[in-house]
Amino acid sequence: MSGTFSGVNTLQFSPDNKHGYAYSGIVAVTNTEITTMEFTTGSYYLVGVFQPQYFSDNNDVYLHTVKFDDLAVIGFEFNGSNNADGAIPRPLVIPPFTTVTFLAKNTTTSNSRNIGANFIGEVKGTVEQFDLELK
Repeated sequence: MSGTFSGVNTLQFSPDNKHGYAYSGIVAVTNTEITTMEFTTGSYYLVGVFQPQYFSDNNDVYLHTVKFDDLAVIGFEFNGSNNADGAIPRPLVIPPFTTVTFLAKNTTTSNSRNIGANFIGEVKGTVEQFDLELK
């Protein structure tokens, strides 16, 4: 883990490694689904929130999807004109060794619109592994 910010679209860590965060920056979204952000966790797990961001005020509807290793775990549509409520945090617990992909698509128009995504969470230790088989 690292405490140095090295750019958007990557998972970063606070200097004490207690918090993880990722920011997509401004991403131009059209009516084709694109990846706004992607990262892979290590031996830790993360407890935090995904928060979409809207950088243009319009009436377009956006589909946001969060995937864990190609399995959709969150999906919702939101109208970008209501910026006050548009960035509702969605809680996530991200398991160890998981590729997390944040996707977005404008379902209203093919015009390019600026949106973004943030993830902010607490880094937790690995879960103790033990034999769950009944004997």
